[in-house]
Amino acid sequence: MPRSPRTIPASSVPRAHKHKSQLKHATRLSLLVPVWFLTLHLLALVLFALGFLLSRPILPDIAVKSASYSSPDVVLPRAFKRTVVILIDALRHDFIGSSGDGNEAYYLNALTTPLMLSVSQPEHAAVFKFIADPPTTTLQRLKALTTGSLPTFIDAGSNFNGAEVTEDSWIGQVLSSRGDGRTAFAGDDTWLSLFPSLSHGTYDKNLTFPYESFNVWDLHTVDAGVTSHIGPVLERRDEWDVLIAHYLGVDHAGHRFGPDTPQMKEKLLEMDAVVKNVVNAIKDDDETLLVVLGDHGMDEKGDHGGDSKGEVEAGLFLYSSRPFLAPVDQAETINQIDLVPTLSFLLDIPVPFNNLGSPIASAMLGPDRNFQQLASACRIVAEQIHGYRSHHPSFEGTAAVTEIYSAASEAWNTSKDYELISDLYLAYQKQNLKTCREMWARFDVPSMVAGIVVFVASFGTLIVFYATFDGSVECPSDYLNFLAPKIGLGGLTGLAVGAGLGYLQSRLAIATVFGLAMGSILGFVRGMNRLPSVKSPVSKWTVLALLSIILHGILFASNSYVVWEARSLSFLLVSFGFTLLAVSFRLPDTKIRATAVFHSLVFIIQSRVAEYPRVCREEQLPFCTSNFYASTASSVSSLTALIILFGTAVTLPAIIKSFLRTSASYEGSAPLWVGTGLRVVLLLVGLYWTLDYVEADPNSPAHVEQLKMYKYVVSRLLFGVTVVGAPLAWFRGVPLCLRVEMTNNQQKIKQAVQNGDVDTASKTSPVSVEIIGFGNTYGSLYLLLFVSIFAAVSLCMKPVGGIAMAGMVYQILTLLELGDVLDLFTISPIVTPTVIAIMGTQYYFATGHQATLASIQWDVAFLFTESIRPPLTHIALIFNTLGPFILAGLAVPLTVFYKLSPSPRDFRASEAIMGRVVRAGTGAMIYAGGLTLTSCIMTLILRRHLMVWKIFAPRFMLAGAAVIAIDLAIVASTFFAGKAIEGVYDVFG
Repeated sequence: MPRSPRTIPASSVPRAHKHKSQLKHATRLSLLVPVWFLTLHLLALVLFALGFLLSRPILPDIAVKSASYSSPDVVLPRAFKRTVVILIDALRHDFIGSSGDGNEAYYLNALTTPLMLSVSQPEHAAVFKFIADPPTTTLQRLKALTTGSLPTFIDAGSNFNGAEVTEDSWIGQVLSSRGDGRTAFAGDDTWLSLFPSLSHGTYDKNLTFPYESFNVWDLHTVDAGVTSHIGPVLERRDEWDVLIAHYLGVDHAGHRFGPDTPQMKEKLLEMDAVVKNVVNAIKDDDETLLVVLGDHGMDEKGDHGGDSKGEVEAGLFLYSSRPFLAPVDQAETINQIDLVPTLSFLLDIPVPFNNLGSPIASAMLGPDRNFQQLASACRIVAEQIHGYRSHHPSFEGTAAVTEIYSAASEAWNTSKDYELISDLYLAYQKQNLKTCREMWARFDVPSMVAGIVVFVASFGTLIVFYATFDGSVECPSDYLNFLAPKIGLGGLTGLAVGAGLGYLQSRLAIATVFGLAMGSILGFVRGMNRLPSVKSPVSKWTVLALLSIILHGILFASNSYVVWEARSLSFLLVSFGFTLLAVSFRLPDTKIRATAVFHSLVFIIQSRVAEYPRVCREEQLPFCTSNFYASTASSVSSLTALIILFGTAVTLPAIIKSFLRTSASYEGSAPLWVGTGLRVVLLLVGLYWTLDYVEADPNSPAHVEQLKMYKYVVSRLLFGVTVVGAPLAWFRGVPLCLRVEMTNNQQKIKQAVQNGDVDTASKTSPVSVEIIGFGNTYGSLYLLLFVSIFAAVSLCMKPVGGIAMAGMVYQILTLLELGDVLDLFTISPIVTPTVIAIMGTQYYFATGHQATLASIQWDVAFLFTESIRPPLTHIALIFNTLGPFILAGLAVPLTVFYKLSPSPRDFRASEAIMGRVVRAGTGAMIYAGGLTLTSCIMTLILRRHLMVWKIFAPRFMLAGAAVIAIDLAIVASTFFAGKAIEGVYDVFG
């Protein structure tokens, strides 16, 4: 039955504090359980990821010109003395000179100079469709564009942490062959990460002008800076051989507003003026080559990172006042890595050692279509690739490719049909490229299986630990004391195995894997041995919780179900809501039945509403319409969303107040914390996004840029209050939601004496005290901390995301009320934590995210600052991306605390509450761990699926991030729950 609000008389209020140190010790012991399983999940994820998220071995060799360069039969195109490379970030192919019919998109007929020149001067200029290899992130594209190598999926994670290019590149070849200080640079400072010599003296610092690159809200600073330098540097053309100018405005306009917007047209017109000015500056200089290119494109919303058509189709434009091209079809398609050998010949430097690209035929043929030049270039590239293959151990067993090379070499030696020779060498290069793509998709299956084994062991141990946990704080200590020697034994075994196999460099890792895996397996066996001693029957609610985990997990067996996962989760939650509704109708008490029916209906409605806000992924089109932003081709929130966001600032505190009043707990600190503090914070969050909306409006006056200062003042103030101030105040002050009422009983005693009722008079205290809110002491106290962290997460969400998170808080409170009314907390401690964890995934989608790289809302990184400033940047991104999972984990102790009153002077009761918190946390970890386990298993099985990198790999990465977020939140919530129990014990113990 539900736990009703309580008041207690003054005589029950304790006057002594005992067992405080024991209670703190119990809290520390309780933390061991979630920390242990967090460690196991981390280990399993690392093992699986090492086998699945592929990496490419890099050979450090540096190419030199071979004897073939000086062979009498080798004729190469005339090289240029200087090259200007203008990289327009995210320059999609259809941005270059596309024409329309009068109702065209904003991005058409803006950057027209490249296409006009290629049509009017086909021997001087050409436009190509420039195909990028995914992942389409800037760092990976720059590596490919300078080295000619292929990226692998794991490289995408380094986009915000660029590593130095240690392999051979055409930039390195320019430096070594032309001398120091012969390269000028202006633009995206990602180049500094790739080539540190930009900032360490190899390059002329008077010709190097880097700008911070990741503030996607800033469309103009970098571009204006680059443009201001490029003109003067062009006038000093005798001081450099290569000029690199990397513009960012087009990319930022896409992220901020979308491709089909006035802001994009403005940036493309600006880039057109830049290209036109450079063309005019070199039109009489036949020793200078101009290369204008995009590193990747963008999707219909302006994002990139995946492999959709818009993301991989970039543009390339080549121009020189000297005729050097064979006319080409304007729709000709080339790989981005093909630029590397092409530039190498046009700069007269060796082709980089790791290059896998082929020379661009038009540039090698020249205006007179000299096939001997093309064949010569193809032969040199083929020799370079053959040398790379001979140094790479992974190419064993690819004799068929080598045979093509042998046939081409034989034709070179015996035939003068240079067109045929070109075709043979190009066939070899294309087949080699195909082989490399397949080869670097070879998975380390033993490592993947090892990760799954650790996940299975930890998942099984979680279940048997949950089933056999008796609630005592000695249980975690006893459990880990049992495991310690087994972990040590496994570690020693791992050391022996590592030494025996010769893996001395990895012996520590092998020992760790063996130790933790052995500990998990033996812990599982021990738990299974104890399972028969458990007397309590398995609840139907527990079966329902485990069934929900299974149903959610098997979604990963189908790419279609992964794509439409949000709808499946909505179905699961609605089904659970109807189960609650059916049970509610069976309650005997009319008032309680009405309450349960009402909240069940509300829960069902909330589950359906949570499905509404969405950003559609490419695979869902045309059966899905995005409504998260003002339009489907924009990243700006709508005015309607802002109005609703302000509405939540008023309604959510009122909703929380109504739930607290059911237990008479809207007392003490609650009005200040919820009624005033939370409302003011949410109003300021709305103010921040209003300022952002005004700043983003293209019709806003120019002085609106001044709003940035006010935006950052608001966001930093909110950060200080929600992330630091409120939790610290809660932690130090333990703000109880109680009110004490004192009643003078003198008149009552006097009346009893007058009536001759001496017994009543003697038993009545002169002054009685009632504590209002006593029946929800734990729940109301912890709820204050929970709403504080919710406010911090809400701050880092876009407006619709903030509205969705407010809905999540409301739905959690609804579930807690149902758990109390239906006594779910006692019947099945796992069911409510499981449902809350499912809600975490559901609201991940409701906050504008998908299981894709492109859905990451990178612009939130600049919520607090104009540039990347750890840890503010990272906190904003983590809260934005993983906020629903974090809140779900932090809400778990509420399933124990809600409407729970203290047991005065009962230390063991407080200790038992801590044990229940541990068990509830274990229930949430069962969901998170089980879901990640099934994701790993399905990813292993489907690793050769056509959609593995597009669908299954991002979903595995999301599952991994979610399990760690939930586990960390469970660790934190266990700690905070212990603090709440200690605080209540200080008052009532």
